[in-house]
Amino acid sequence: MTPVRDQRGFTLLEMMVAVLVVGLTVTVFFQLFGASLKLERRGRSFDEIIVCGQEVFALLKVRDLRKDDFPWSGEDENFSWQLTLEPVEVRPEVEKNDDNTPVVRLPSELYRLVFVIRDRHHSGRRLRLVAYRRVNPGYFTYEFKKAHLAAS
Repeated sequence: MTPVRDQRGFTLLEMMVAVLVVGLTVTVFFQLFGASLKLERRGRSFDEIIVCGQEVFALLKVRDLRKDDFPWSGEDENFSWQLTLEPVEVRPEVEKNDDNTPVVRLPSELYRLVFVIRDRHHSGRRLRLVAYRRVNPGYFTYEFKKAHLAAS
C-alpha cells in the first residue's frame, strides 16, 4: 500500500508566480500614484497663476491707462507680470438700414490689452490674457502712443 498524498496546497512555483504578479502590480500602482501626485502639484500651481493673473488683470482693466502712475509691469515673490497695448487695425464697414440708407458710425480706434504673467520659480509657466478696448480718436495722445504702444 502506497501512502496517499494530499493535493490541496500550492506548489513552490505557483507561489513564486503569485508573488511576482503581486509585486509587479504594487510597483505599477506606486508609479501611478507618484505621477498623480506630481500632476496634482503642477495643476495647483497653474491654478494659482490663473487666479492671480485674472485678479491683477481685472484690476488693471478698470484703471485709466493714460495716468502717469499706471503700472505697466510688476512683480511679487512668486510672479512677474507685464501689460502691453497693441493697436488693432479695423477695416471700416458700410452697413445699410432696412430702407437701404447707409448707417453712419462714429469713428473709433481698437486696442488690444495683452497681459502676461510668469511664475518666477518655474520659467515655463506663464499665462497670457487678452482684452480689447475701443476708444474715440484722440483718446490716447501722440506722446502716449509713442511711449506705450507695442509694435504689432
